[in-house]
Amino acid sequence: MQETVAVIDVGSNSIKLLVACRAAEGVLSPLFSETIETRISTGISLENPRLQDTAIRAGAETIAELVNLATSYHPTQLEIVATSAVRDASNGDDFTDAVFAKTGKRLRILSGQEEATSIGRGVACDPALAGAEHFIQVDLGGGSLELVQFSSGQVTEAISLQLGAVRLSERFIDDNEAPIDPATEAQIRATVIQSIQESGFPFPSPDIPFVATGGAFVITRAILAAQQNLTIEEHSAELSLSAITTLKKDLCAKTLHQRMSVPHLPANRTDIIPTALITIEALMHHAERRAVFHSFCNLRFGIAAALLTSN
Repeated sequence: MQETVAVIDVGSNSIKLLVACRAAEGVLSPLFSETIETRISTGISLENPRLQDTAIRAGAETIAELVNLATSYHPTQLEIVATSAVRDASNGDDFTDAVFAKTGKRLRILSGQEEATSIGRGVACDPALAGAEHFIQVDLGGGSLELVQFSSGQVTEAISLQLGAVRLSERFIDDNEAPIDPATEAQIRATVIQSIQESGFPFPSPDIPFVATGGAFVITRAILAAQQNLTIEEHSAELSLSAITTLKKDLCAKTLHQRMSVPHLPANRTDIIPTALITIEALMHHAERRAVFHSFCNLRFGIAAALLTSN
């Protein structure tokens, strides 16, 4: 009987479940996944960020729903992890208490380093990257941006920066209903580049693959696929800088209401997707990359792989 594990990832914008087992030759095999859009990160950009009571209740209820789904697969281990929104909140313990009260299970809050390292390990599970000795991985969420350097099968550099799309949107965008004006876009871009430069994260040769994970990249790929009448799986995993820039210009020029009609753009992401695309474009320019390879293997895969390896 194959050992099965389940991982619930509590992100800033969504809460996600992965049920997986170890397949032949140690390859991670996903059995089931589910994503529920539950933004718990409102107010994350405040000097003293706190999770709202409504967000705590909604998050705990969503986690309980995902625990019930996972239980049907009889996992030998189930781990619940939280990232930037809970990590940075002054009342993060209230959230963990609410989750325990609702599910009887303890939630583990990942440090920025643990989050980045686990994401890097998750990307390494992608069959499309099998044999890739070196790559740089970027994960953009609502609260943070993770950058990981993977070399010779090991994570050699991993950092987490407070450049998530919710965080930057709350900081720089005063009117969510309006298009993004050039001055605001320039402020976001400058902040992203300055933060990356100050981090000292190395960007070696452009020949080294640039791999992307996170909801912003999933949505970008889905929108680009819909423009070509393709499913997200049918669309190339390689996303060009030129396509990202074109999409950024289009969405920044639209009002919030106009973005609502864009195919495969979730309604609860319409306010932050322009910021996400500005961030992605700035990062790619700074790293001198003309394209990124999008992978569905992310934090949950990294945590699952660690659980299976530990036994």
